[in-house]
Amino acid sequence: MEFLVIFILTFIVWMILTWNVEFLNILIGILTCSFVSFLFRKEFKIDRKVFEIKRYLYFIEYIFVFIYYMIKANILMAYRVLSPRLPIKPAIVKIPIELKSTLARTILANSITLTPGTFTIKITDEYLYIHWIYVYTYEKQKQKEYIVGIMEKILKRVFE
Repeated sequence: MEFLVIFILTFIVWMILTWNVEFLNILIGILTCSFVSFLFRKEFKIDRKVFEIKRYLYFIEYIFVFIYYMIKANILMAYRVLSPRLPIKPAIVKIPIELKSTLARTILANSITLTPGTFTIKITDEYLYIHWIYVYTYEKQKQKEYIVGIMEKILKRVFE
């Protein structure tokens, strides 16, 4: 079962990334995805969560929310770079997180790092340590709202 699920997912990704339906490409994709699926079949434990469609819909929602935060952060960073006074107030902040899944914490940390003006320094089970280029507030809950927003809630629905 694990082999089949991994094979299907990797083959879909292969076809999307190569965007080529020639016979040789499909054959190489089948061989490569079979090899990868065989190697990693014991690493993945497939449970009923994989087959819940709503999790995929929540992940699509997450992608759109992430794009919104990315655009917003890019506009703010462009303002900071183009401003003659260079308005920065950097600090390292400690953000509490409630995510239990390692993958969810990693996705959240990488999403924060990909938005300009923030950089995840350390991930623990309960906290993210983030370098923030402009600290708007020193109140912990407000910091979490500014940096994490609703991304954590959506990832919780996807992975837990």
